[in-house]
Amino acid sequence: MVTTMIMQRMSVAMEYGVILKWLKKEGDTVKKGDLVVEIFGEKNEFELEAPAGGVILKILCDVNDEIPISEPIAFIGKKGEKIPDIRPKKLNALAQAAPARSVPAAATPAKAAGPQEVQATETRLPSGRIKASPRAKKKAEELGVDLSLIMGTGPGGRIVEKDIVTQPAAMTMEDSRKVRDVKTLTPLRRTIARRMTQSWQHPHITMITEIDMSEVVALREEINKKVQKKLGFRVSFNDITVKAVADTLEKFPRFNATLVGNEFRMFSDINIGVAMATEEGLIVPTVKAANKKSITQIAQEVRALGKKVKKNALEPEDLAESTFTVSNLGSFGVDLFIPVINPPESAILALGQIKKKPVVIDDIITVRSMMMASCAVDHRVLDGAPAGQFLATLKDVLENPFFMKI
Repeated sequence: MVTTMIMQRMSVAMEYGVILKWLKKEGDTVKKGDLVVEIFGEKNEFELEAPAGGVILKILCDVNDEIPISEPIAFIGKKGEKIPDIRPKKLNALAQAAPARSVPAAATPAKAAGPQEVQATETRLPSGRIKASPRAKKKAEELGVDLSLIMGTGPGGRIVEKDIVTQPAAMTMEDSRKVRDVKTLTPLRRTIARRMTQSWQHPHITMITEIDMSEVVALREEINKKVQKKLGFRVSFNDITVKAVADTLEKFPRFNATLVGNEFRMFSDINIGVAMATEEGLIVPTVKAANKKSITQIAQEVRALGKKVKKNALEPEDLAESTFTVSNLGSFGVDLFIPVINPPESAILALGQIKKKPVVIDDIITVRSMMMASCAVDHRVLDGAPAGQFLATLKDVLENPFFMKI
């Protein structure tokens, strides 16, 4: 009996896997549990095991193919057995068949880009297929227009015929600029691109505030006097903020939730995704049940996850089940930035650097350690008033941090 090996889901948010390397080849004999293929799924590398023993009769995917969850990737059985006549869907098949043309920056040199200029935006279905009406496709073929560079104005972002004839003629022009190098996006970068596109399709609203971190600075000094000597590491400002966010979310359960269809699901667990930068892109491991942990426990866990990130050794569970994300660019000298929500979450907090500046307290100018913070929320389910209340409560927690569990 032929066994179908499928692309397995290695984390809750994983929607597809990229084939990195086949560890076995067609004709090889394998036992159940043998490692067969390396894949990249949801910002991490994994190895898939043979679901049964036998001979690898057919490998259906090439290296770099993007395969949706549950699609077949190989057949295992007895030598000579007839295999099913099925093939997997490949998300990158369209891109390989018809790569998009570039739009030259100087295609219309007499006109400067302005607020009224139409911007080219990709409008695709989850499968990668471009959403366009039959008449639009026909008109695009007649005029030689690249649909991937057209912004759809029809229902749900669909490209209609008028979009083809009204948007800039530059959409059909070849790029005359010399290209120094061409690099294929890494699997991690592809995942980031897809997830951020998915997120940006939903309306964001962002609240911004400035937080006096002077008391946090003092608390951190007190903690590190004991922690560094006893445990051999130092607690960071971000560790304290993660704890403050987790405690604040206990009072705002709607920020610890996700939208599934028409259901708004609020989670019991408060799991904080901590954004970490790598050379290839951003990765977000999870501190689970952060509200039930002390600042020191969170610091230990974040350091352990950071070491795994550097060694590319994260397990599926390390990336799973986050309910809210904290992204901190303070170490890069950034004062303020507007974050993009990490789907399927409903909100994200962005933090800038802590720096001393003059502020007015009780009509007296004094120097305090200040930090800018911005909170972006999914405007489909959260509005400006509760977002402002959430940020105000977080500000109060951080300005009075000695009540937190050390």
